[in-house]
Amino acid sequence: MVSMASIQAEINIDGVKTRTVEQLIAPLIQQVTSLTNPNTMHSLKSTGKSGVVLVAAIERTVRNFVEIGRSAIAECPIAVGNVLEQLNETLQNVEHAGVEMVNRGHDFVEETSNTDRRAHAIRAARNLLNAVARMLIMADMVDVHVMLLQIAKAQDIMDLMVAAESKQELSELFESLNSCLEQLDGGIKRRILELRNPAEQDDLQAARAWLKLNNMIMHTSSTAYIRHPEVDQVRLNRDFAHTQMSLALQAMADILQGCATNRDVCLSYHGRVGDLIQQLDHFQARAYMEPSSYKDHLHRSELEGLLEKIVSGVAAIVDSENTRDERKKRTVDECNNLRQALQDLLAEYEKNCGRAEPSEDLDLAMVHLGHKAKDLRRHLRRAIVDHVSDAFLDTITPLMMLIENAQRHDERATVENGKMFQEHVDKLLQAAELVCAMSSNEDGIRVIRYAALIIDKLAPQVVNAAYLLSVRDSQVARDNMETFKNVWIDKVKLLTMAVDAMITVDDFLAVSEAHIIEDVKSGIQAVINGDGYLLDRSAGGIRGRSLRVCNVVDSEMDLVAASSYRDRVRMAAKLLRDDVINQFADRAERIVNKLENEAAEGNIDENRDYAVDVDEFIEASELVHNAVKEIRNALLMNRNPEDVDSDNEYEEDAGTNYPDSRSQTVDGENEQKIMRRLPEEEKRKIQEQIDVFKIAQSKFEREVAKWDETGNDIIVLAKHMCMIMMNMTDFTRGRGPLKTTMDVIKAAQEISDAGAKLNSLAKQIGDESVESETKKDLFAYLQRITLYCQQLNITSRVKADVQQVGNELVVSGLESAMSLIQTARNLLNAVVLTVKAAYIASTKYRRKNTAAPSLVEWKMAPPQKQPLVRVYNKPHGIVRRASEKRPMPPMKALAQFRTANIND
Repeated sequence: MVSMASIQAEINIDGVKTRTVEQLIAPLIQQVTSLTNPNTMHSLKSTGKSGVVLVAAIERTVRNFVEIGRSAIAECPIAVGNVLEQLNETLQNVEHAGVEMVNRGHDFVEETSNTDRRAHAIRAARNLLNAVARMLIMADMVDVHVMLLQIAKAQDIMDLMVAAESKQELSELFESLNSCLEQLDGGIKRRILELRNPAEQDDLQAARAWLKLNNMIMHTSSTAYIRHPEVDQVRLNRDFAHTQMSLALQAMADILQGCATNRDVCLSYHGRVGDLIQQLDHFQARAYMEPSSYKDHLHRSELEGLLEKIVSGVAAIVDSENTRDERKKRTVDECNNLRQALQDLLAEYEKNCGRAEPSEDLDLAMVHLGHKAKDLRRHLRRAIVDHVSDAFLDTITPLMMLIENAQRHDERATVENGKMFQEHVDKLLQAAELVCAMSSNEDGIRVIRYAALIIDKLAPQVVNAAYLLSVRDSQVARDNMETFKNVWIDKVKLLTMAVDAMITVDDFLAVSEAHIIEDVKSGIQAVINGDGYLLDRSAGGIRGRSLRVCNVVDSEMDLVAASSYRDRVRMAAKLLRDDVINQFADRAERIVNKLENEAAEGNIDENRDYAVDVDEFIEASELVHNAVKEIRNALLMNRNPEDVDSDNEYEEDAGTNYPDSRSQTVDGENEQKIMRRLPEEEKRKIQEQIDVFKIAQSKFEREVAKWDETGNDIIVLAKHMCMIMMNMTDFTRGRGPLKTTMDVIKAAQEISDAGAKLNSLAKQIGDESVESETKKDLFAYLQRITLYCQQLNITSRVKADVQQVGNELVVSGLESAMSLIQTARNLLNAVVLTVKAAYIASTKYRRKNTAAPSLVEWKMAPPQKQPLVRVYNKPHGIVRRASEKRPMPPMKALAQFRTANIND
């Protein structure tokens, strides 16, 4: 038997690294596989065509391939000597294999049923494909060799630049290097587009960018070294650029040759998800299990150990310098709450091990654990945003202060500011790493860590460049400093954008608003103490945080389609940036100048009247705070409250209303709004019950959604009842289509009617089945449905005891609301059990002598259709363009190519 398994073993598919080679070989693969595929031959005959068409196409393709190959060899710059002989020999092999394939193909198409001729054709196809693949891979290796020669030439020029002794010699070498790098860059860009491996594409692009960045540094620092060889710091600048360019060139060479690359240059190595987020996900996944599978001696120690690892990781975050005391306390409390929630859940697992159905307390314990884990995640995110808000408040000022002291040639101040600048860099890196610790977005993590690595490398060199400028007043020193300044600013912007893309705008706004309030309090105290410097810093913090809010919000809106919502948010941000911040800055500056003048004149007195200044500062700060709140409100305008994971974003009447034709009420009669304004404690209790209801709902969906509604009224009624119950539970949270108590009562009546129909239909199924335990269970479940429908009618008057007296809300119907949800959950569980029992009774225990057809048809539902419009998800980090549907790649077609057993 001749099979393509042997053919694949000879063709080095893994050696095909570029799309160009794949595209060139694609037509031949398609034609050869079609010729030797019996199914394809049959389809050709059915359309009136013959195999002669394919043979002619193969002959034409091989001829064109050989002609183009000869032309390319003639133009190849390294096709001399032994290389030229190898290329010509390989091309001749392709030509000979093509002739053999054409001859065998003609023989085969004359008698396609002859197994010997088929075997010869397949062997000829194998030889041709191997010859073409070898030729293309060899041509690809020639391209790689050309680029490797350019890399070696660039490295030699760089080594000469290090040894250059005059500015003229350096300029000539730099021109030669630019010319060489320009040629290399063209080849590398084409290679990036052609590579099939996305990781190699990213790594090659990163190495290319790092090479270009250090090229200018190499020139300016080498020029400065020739002028000031006695300053050791400029030598460090030059050696840094030379080393980094060498690493970039070596990384390119390694990628081209398929070798392991340097982690400091390449991008693909930095996408590892942090341990803490993995531990949290793993803990929650392991904590939820069926009670019957729980083993105390195994699961208790495992889950407690996982939780303690999480707590240790949390401690490393909350003990950081920029974590606020209140946030630290809340996070520690949430860790303790999560510990207690785990113990409660484990206790419920032990109680439910031997039960047929889990108790409600177990569902509540599972929901409670999920809530505490969610709260811990939120506080961790906010703690991290604390760091981001402080570290990225002003990324440029430390650099400008360093440069300013260097330009004044104050060596001592430059050294001190250099230390401050490095501390600022360390804070940036720490905040960036914390963002990565609480994210599972590999692309975003990769970009952040790579940008942070670049900044970490550049920071000491920026300080060295500033030191050179402080001790030597020359144009080359200023040019060197300007180069490092531009590179630094560009890379810090990249890091800022990457970090902002990884944190949610809700978290950033909430933390920024809290920090602005802190700065306002600090500013008020400064006014009281007459401290103009502290007031200036506080006002600068408020202004900087406000500008950061505007930038983050604008970046967020860039991802949103044009709409009135986006325009409203942009307008709120524009108002803050262009109007409010300027007003605040002017008023704060007047107060600062007043305090500084009083201090200069010695008029500061403990008994002075500072009330006017305090009121002025509070009014100015209130403008900023209100503008930030307006931005937050505009952002939340089209949000679902359930989608906002927050502890302080909610505003009154911020819920989403859904119009319904059954209930069109004016604002005064809309009782749903009152439900949204219930006290937070009551909302929390209602939410706990709703979460338990969702567990029952998920069980319902797993059981009922698998059945087709066609010909099965039981499934239709069950789904209808579930939908109504979901609307009723939404009403208790101030959401959904039900607006008033009357709407809820009507919905309860609909459920009662549907329950009566379901009861009647299921009872007929039970009557048609033989006596069994299933029949008894079915009738028992029907009694439950009747009972719960009656209870639902009673509890549907949930709003009867909720009243609004003046501006105060008097709530006395909380128990009714919770009873409504509990009854809905019990009814949903009863419906699930009824569906199960009805299926078994009608399919397994139906009387054989029953002549009438079955009342319902139990058929599995077809797979759900995919939506025509893809749901939009906010992208994080690098966003790759999704590829449209294309034909099967030729290399995959080759891999799937199989032939029949010729011995059959």
